[in-house]
Amino acid sequence: MQHKLARRTPLSFLGDTPALRGTVPPCDVPAGTGMSRRYAVRGPARWIRWIVASLLCCWTLVGPPPALAGGQDAGTAPSNASISSEAGEPSAPAGGRAGYLVDVPLPLIGDRDAQVRRQIEQIAQAHAADSPRAVVVLRFASQPIATISGAPADEAVTTRGSQFERCLALARFLTSPEAGRVRLVAYIPQTVEGHAVLPVLACEEIVMASTAELGRAAIDEPADATIIAAYRDLVQRRSSLPEAVVLAMLDPRQEVYRVEQADGAIQFVTREQAEALRETGTVVREETVWAGGGLAAFSGAQMRARGWIAPTVDDPLDLPQAVGVQGNLRSSRQTPRAWKAISVTIDGRLSTGRVNQILRGLEQQIEQESVNLIVLWIDRAEASYRDAARFADYLADLDPQRVHTLAVIRQPLEGSVGLIAAACRECVALPGVTLAADERGRGRMEQRAMQRALDSLASRTGRPLPLLSWLVDADVRVQEFVHQETGRRAVFADWQVQEQLDARSWTPRTTIAGPAPLDAESAVRYRLIDRIEERPELALAALGVDAPPPELPLPWLDAVIQMILSQGWLPRLLLTIGFFALMAELGNPGIGAGGFLAAVCFVGFFWIEALNGNVEMLEVILFLGGLAALAIEIFVIPGFGIFGIGGLIMVLASVVLASQTFIWPTTSEELHEVAVNLFWVACLALGGMIGLVLMQKHIERLPMLRWVVLQPTDSDPARERPAVRDHLLGQIGIATTRLNPSGKAQFGDEIVSVVGSGRMIDEGTPVRVVEVLGNLVIVDSAEDGDVA
Repeated sequence: MQHKLARRTPLSFLGDTPALRGTVPPCDVPAGTGMSRRYAVRGPARWIRWIVASLLCCWTLVGPPPALAGGQDAGTAPSNASISSEAGEPSAPAGGRAGYLVDVPLPLIGDRDAQVRRQIEQIAQAHAADSPRAVVVLRFASQPIATISGAPADEAVTTRGSQFERCLALARFLTSPEAGRVRLVAYIPQTVEGHAVLPVLACEEIVMASTAELGRAAIDEPADATIIAAYRDLVQRRSSLPEAVVLAMLDPRQEVYRVEQADGAIQFVTREQAEALRETGTVVREETVWAGGGLAAFSGAQMRARGWIAPTVDDPLDLPQAVGVQGNLRSSRQTPRAWKAISVTIDGRLSTGRVNQILRGLEQQIEQESVNLIVLWIDRAEASYRDAARFADYLADLDPQRVHTLAVIRQPLEGSVGLIAAACRECVALPGVTLAADERGRGRMEQRAMQRALDSLASRTGRPLPLLSWLVDADVRVQEFVHQETGRRAVFADWQVQEQLDARSWTPRTTIAGPAPLDAESAVRYRLIDRIEERPELALAALGVDAPPPELPLPWLDAVIQMILSQGWLPRLLLTIGFFALMAELGNPGIGAGGFLAAVCFVGFFWIEALNGNVEMLEVILFLGGLAALAIEIFVIPGFGIFGIGGLIMVLASVVLASQTFIWPTTSEELHEVAVNLFWVACLALGGMIGLVLMQKHIERLPMLRWVVLQPTDSDPARERPAVRDHLLGQIGIATTRLNPSGKAQFGDEIVSVVGSGRMIDEGTPVRVVEVLGNLVIVDSAEDGDVA
């Protein structure tokens, strides 16, 4: 789908706008007054100026209208606020021990260890004085376990291949005093192999999924004395796992025994150590834990049964409780600091103009006021897919190191507006909130058109693509599938399964999202939202924010303009008035009120559509080019030819494109919008035809069109008067033709058409005029003696 609307319109549209300039209809000037028609409209200009001045005075006395956002006055709404504790120091989050989740991407190569170190340092610095210490959970995985972008996430991507040097550097930092300011917990949701075991052992606690395995540390390279010494030193400092178990992960020949002594002490030892204990005679019971023959690896259930690790966690929702954190784990970007926050309330219908207004305001606050926290209060709101996707793209493109975004869903959501919440870096829902898909299903063509945009949004935000596609299309079904051959599990939308090469091998297991709304707990499980909070204040407290941020300030003039722009009928009305005013100006030559009004209406039409994000250079060029082509057709190459047809098509195309945000429709919603725009264009064309019919008598008198219309030749008034034959009465002449009964007769030098009185008269016979009726001369035969 091609979108023209992905830009931010600055508030530079107020300059040089003839909003208060009055137009006076042309008046007729009596002939002979010596007054030019062009300046005939200036008579009432004085009282118009007085009216305008009076309105400006009233406007100044009354004052600007209040802003429309947040119910705050324009004069009192602060432009930004610094949300912090006293003395400019960030306040600690409420609710007890703070907990953070830091992803350790495996394999550890390049500068990945440095990225993890920077996040831990940032958290440790923010909570240096906290007691008890903040908890930092290091999630060791090739990808987040809850990411369901369509590829199997269990063991599809291996964790092998970590560089020993990178792992050793990270392990040394994790055991340093600087990292000791926080409590480090290793979370293993999937199997971890290779030298990534080393930083796991450097953590104070280990939490694993019951089916995940930890071990086979030397699977990538044989362990030499240096590697073994590093592992031994780390185990002696942390004691996360017994040394014999770790050595079995490095040496396939090592064996591990569980030895219970007479005093009740239990040890896990190597074969050599077990033999030494047997010689002392204190061994009561002995059990083989690992018999050798390969690198050791143990599942979470096995390690928990041995008492080596904390309770297993198979559901990520249970992870905060397992590590002793109230609430939910946060990311390193959510550490308390001196926030400059602003909030936006999204409620009701989110129109295109409203989205433009919010994006302009946010951009201004970020650039001019250095706002670094945006809080979206989302209530019962609705928005079209285009507007919601545009808003979500803006939020997803914000630099997370510069601006943090928080969405708080306070009421159930339905449809595409959920994309806005999902695009935020942190999305929180209140208890009882549900998310539902758009009631109107979309066709296959629409799904393909939106797939690329949603896939890009999912990759930038880490949200699940299947659930994003379900939000905008009620016909989509999201299910958990199991591969029949490998047993792998993955979550797909129905259209995603059909595109898999081995689609027949995937069997649906459970339905995640379908016709029924999705509850908040399920949305958290699959990372469509991040967590659930009891009250909105707790969502802010997790960031160290003590009070709700101020609402996004909206200048009163912008509010008034936005109120005008929200009227969908106004651009069409301006276009209609503009064309009629242009016709009136053509019917009354000269640049007068009609021409000025037409220019203002056309400029206003494109200005409104530009603020709504519908106009680019293409529309303006098409409109001006169409007018130029029509002018060529009229003045240069008369006749309705290629310039006339092409110019008309260009003008109509510019009007249609200026009324929509896309170039070519790809969805049923866009097709409906095109139909509505074409209907209004047809009405406009009908109005133009009616105007042409009404002014057809004046077309030939237009100065610019007079030369293309055939004018009657100049005539002599004397020639147009009827002929008078009264002077011929009683005169005698000679018939030059036979009168049967009409013919011609000569009277002196004049030959006149005559009519006989009743009988035929031969040529050459003398005739006398007996009666004259206008130009009809009646004659009769005369005697020879009367001939003159």
